Amino acid sequence: MKTQTSKTGAAGSKSRIDLAEARTEQAESRTEQAKTRAESAETRTERAETRTELAKTRTEQAEARTEQAETRTEQAETALQNVVHPETGRHREISPRLLKNITVNGITHLNNPLEPLTIRQREILLLIAEGQNTKQIGEILKVSPKTVEYHRLKLMNCLNVHDVPGLVRLALRTGLVPQES
Repeated sequence: MKTQTSKTGAAGSKSRIDLAEARTEQAESRTEQAKTRAESAETRTERAETRTELAKTRTEQAEARTEQAETRTEQAETALQNVVHPETGRHREISPRLLKNITVNGITHLNNPLEPLTIRQREILLLIAEGQNTKQIGEILKVSPKTVEYHRLKLMNCLNVHDVPGLVRLALRTGLVPQES
């Protein structure tokens, strides 16, 4: 009977050892999984910090653009005042082509569909009507082609004209450019 008990005891010990080893393997596996999750969490945290920094940078850039827009608005208002009231003596550089074509004795045309346009939009409309492409307009006005496209889009929305030939027809109809014979 002793032999049988020792065999059962050895088998029980071996089975307990196997169970302990299996639990150890499971614990090691869980530890590895926890490490992987922790690394993933760190990576997500780093990404979130990077996104936060990018958002701050974009906010700063937007604020700078807003300041630039305000400065340009002030400059445009001053330029417009010089066009409407040139006798004030505060002259700024305004395109002579534009002045020649959109003013008569310093007063803009009344009841003109071009009245709501900014000076820059009028310049761009004039250059489009003269057959200049976006790149050429950008070079003439010393702005990027994207800026020209932006002004053209705003111009089209303001005038409710949806294509370049329509802009040319409007420029001819309003007398911004003389009609060729």
